[in-house]
Amino acid sequence: MKVYNSLTFQKEEFVPIESGKIKMYVCGVTVYGSPHLGHAKSAVAFDLIHRFLKYKGYEVNIVKNYTDIDDKIIKSSQENNEDYRVLSERHIGEYEEIMKLLNVEKDTQNPRATEVIDLIIKFAQELISKGHAYERNGSVYFSVKSFPKYTTILQRIKEHDTESEEEDYMVDQDTAFGEDKLDKRDFALWKKMKEGEPFWESPWGKGRPGWHIECSVMILHFLGETIDIHGGGQDLKFPHHRNEIAQSESYSGKVFAKYFLHNGYVNVNNEKMSKSLNNFFTVADIIKNYDPMVIRWYLISSHYRSSNNYTPDSMEPAKKTYNRLINTIKKVNDAEFSEEPSNQLDILTNKIIESKHKIIEAMDDDFDTPVALAELLTLFREINKALLQDGLKINQSFKDQFLNYIEFIEEIFGIFPFLKSKTLPFSNVDADEKDILIKNLINLIIETRAKIREKKLYDISDLIRERLKELGLDIEDKKVK
Repeated sequence: MKVYNSLTFQKEEFVPIESGKIKMYVCGVTVYGSPHLGHAKSAVAFDLIHRFLKYKGYEVNIVKNYTDIDDKIIKSSQENNEDYRVLSERHIGEYEEIMKLLNVEKDTQNPRATEVIDLIIKFAQELISKGHAYERNGSVYFSVKSFPKYTTILQRIKEHDTESEEEDYMVDQDTAFGEDKLDKRDFALWKKMKEGEPFWESPWGKGRPGWHIECSVMILHFLGETIDIHGGGQDLKFPHHRNEIAQSESYSGKVFAKYFLHNGYVNVNNEKMSKSLNNFFTVADIIKNYDPMVIRWYLISSHYRSSNNYTPDSMEPAKKTYNRLINTIKKVNDAEFSEEPSNQLDILTNKIIESKHKIIEAMDDDFDTPVALAELLTLFREINKALLQDGLKINQSFKDQFLNYIEFIEEIFGIFPFLKSKTLPFSNVDADEKDILIKNLINLIIETRAKIREKKLYDISDLIRERLKELGLDIEDKKVK
């Protein structure tokens, strides 16, 4: 299996630190508002990675945090005249409910920043004692110059081009904090209390933790000094992940993470979806109009490292495709049985086996969902054609093979949650007169379309073909003589 490592800018063979076990940390959400589609992209991307690693037989210890105290939370609580703890608790509950709807599996741990304050203080004290941090007027800062390789970590800009970094320094809440720093690049590990802000007691006085330090402390406490995989959004590469690496390796003297994996954005009009730009769509609002599994399909249909460009109509193609998948499952469930030998059925059974192997091969290549899902759709189209157009009857062996296949799909992609209850999202009935009527109508449409093509009315015949394709039935045209 290969993964793209942001530390080296290339795909690498994945080899865990300890055979059969994986320690994985994913940067979670800052809970000052409702989760939007960008948050869902990251959560679903790493849920997919988590699922596949488990499928491969790894024991995965995955930790994802909640930032429940920072500048944005304080600002939102003040604007709403609400205690920050009430605000963050409400949004954590909302986020967890959305995760359930999106069929995101539970993490091993979901620590909160406010739960590790004592550990954060000890971490900062250790960095001070080692000469990597210093105190100024009740605040503690990490000394960037004490970590010589700082500027080479996760380098994403052209050599000698510092403009992008300057912009990031300016917007980073921990680097922008403090006028008494020794270096403008230094970032806050502990922030002196401002009037009206929440605070905790510390050796340096009343204050609160910075943002970057919480992830390093949680990783150290819950996973250890070195982990296999660190995940998060592309926007966290710099300064957040660079700062994490700097402070963690300064603390332990060891490699912080072996592989860094970063998911793409959800863009709106080719601009990153974010609350600060006020161009976001909450998952709760989108779910009002679309099945959560349609949203999940939309998110996994692009590669986890790629960005989705969202518009209000973006879910429609995903809805049609997902409905075709469900309809195919229903057709197999309701198909007529026959124990007569069938070469066509044998070929189709082998294609199910081949499809599974191809999907695993695609996922082994840096979790390539576009290729994997294309294999799924190809198989379902062939099954549709066989059942509807060719009138193929199935046997119990084929049905069992197919049900095992969709259970495999659910295990990895999480798009068929109804399988958990061992029930299908429709009644389990044999083919009846209604099914027979539908098949006869489809055959009539196909025959009528063939006559239309004979008369060279291609516009009409193409329209019928496209509409049938939306129903999961592909038609191959032969040249009309």
